[in-house]
Amino acid sequence: MERELRTERAAAGRASARARGKTGGRPRTDVAKLENARVLYENSGKTANEVCKIVGVGRRIFFTYLAKQRETAQTL
Repeated sequence: MERELRTERAAAGRASARARGKTGGRPRTDVAKLENARVLYENSGKTANEVCKIVGVGRRIFFTYLAKQRETAQTL
């Protein structure tokens, strides 16, 4: 019974937040930052770690972005 109450309260809280315009979750990384990082990485002798620190993006997100860009370039 306690689990059901907790579930109902949590659902009500999420619905209330949604009604106030809150979405939750982690914000997306700006695509312009990722593109700047890609250009810098491809046109300089800097490592990916250095580029990510300069631009302010995470390495994992950067490499995911690079993989998607290369995949779309191959399909065209």
